Amino acid sequence: MAVMAAASYLYGDSSPSPLKFDFIAFLRAAFDFSVEVLLCDSRLTDAAQRVVQLADSTEKEIEGAEAFAAEVVRALDRVTVGDRHSMAARCASRIRQGAVELIRSEAEVARAGVVTERARAVQAEPGERAACVRAFENLVLRHTLPETVAVTTLRIEGATHYAAELHGKTAYGIEWVVALDVPPPHPLASILRIDRIIERLEIDAPEEAGWIHKETKVRPQRFDRLHLAAMTVDDAETIINLRADPDGTGAGFDLSFKHDVTAVRLFRIREGEAPADSPYDAVGDNIAKLRSLHDALVAMTGELAEHKKTLLSASLDDTPIHELERPRVLAERLIANIAPTVQQISRRSLAPGELVLKRLLSDNRREELFVSKAELDAKLEPLSLPLRRAFEPFKLWEPPPPAESDGRDAPARAELGVIR
Repeated sequence: MAVMAAASYLYGDSSPSPLKFDFIAFLRAAFDFSVEVLLCDSRLTDAAQRVVQLADSTEKEIEGAEAFAAEVVRALDRVTVGDRHSMAARCASRIRQGAVELIRSEAEVARAGVVTERARAVQAEPGERAACVRAFENLVLRHTLPETVAVTTLRIEGATHYAAELHGKTAYGIEWVVALDVPPPHPLASILRIDRIIERLEIDAPEEAGWIHKETKVRPQRFDRLHLAAMTVDDAETIINLRADPDGTGAGFDLSFKHDVTAVRLFRIREGEAPADSPYDAVGDNIAKLRSLHDALVAMTGELAEHKKTLLSASLDDTPIHELERPRVLAERLIANIAPTVQQISRRSLAPGELVLKRLLSDNRREELFVSKAELDAKLEPLSLPLRRAFEPFKLWEPPPPAESDGRDAPARAELGVIR
């Protein structure tokens, strides 16, 4: 289930918008995230290019030095030095040997410099990639990315508490998992027995009976005596696993709630997690009872979305973001997705230098939310001009179109120096 604030937003011109969350606050965070990722990507790219350029220039210098040594040898060969035991011959031999050794020594030093630079780049790379992950974590812990389909999961861990997670996925390839904190006052801070939220809950459900000939009959079952073992909530369906034992084991039922239908499907689970029997559809007032249970548990898990704790994993197109060859793709993908919304807000903001949204409050009041284009531009100061081009899809800093005029006031305006 996507987690969005239940609010209505208007554009700056007071026309309705489809937004259901504070996009202005998100946009500030998206700029900060994108700038950090672009800087990390730039440092990684620059380091790799420095190694390549240094290796190329080093080999060219070595080739030049070797050519010089060869020229020295050829020059010595052209000189007549007499007997090989003469002083001139001995000097020529030592010069030849010294030239070769000198070139070899200098080449080793130069290539060692390349190895050192490559090692320095390799050593710095994990830190840069970790910085990208931290930037993404800061973004998703505080905001929900637009067009996110989120799945909340809950399961018993260690037989003493629940582990809660929020799984996010966008249509533009970004996926992540965030651990959710369960604060102590919350009903899910300890293993939940159903009678803590519904005092008595009897549901007609399948039960195995008979001493000799086992058969399954539909009988009233005390669901309030079961424990919440696990739960999954997404946009299409909620799955609730109920078990007899507080550690999440034992017999029980799995409940399936499709969001587009009122029916509730039950799967009886036998002792030892044996395969479930054929599904059974609740009937009569059992549906309303189970729906009440569903609504209470979904509300509880929904509250946990406000307690995001840490990023567990994140990927782009199934590649972990710390392994992306070019991390900037992550920022570019996000910018491309939100650019149409930014452009729409810009067009509908009455103040030319601001992006404005209005939030409807109670008692016929509205709250204005805005960010100036100058503030967003200031966030780009750490970036070089080529890196700033990543933000061009927003079209925030284009010159405004010329104002329409019928031309009748042109002479007067020209005299005032208004027309350029």
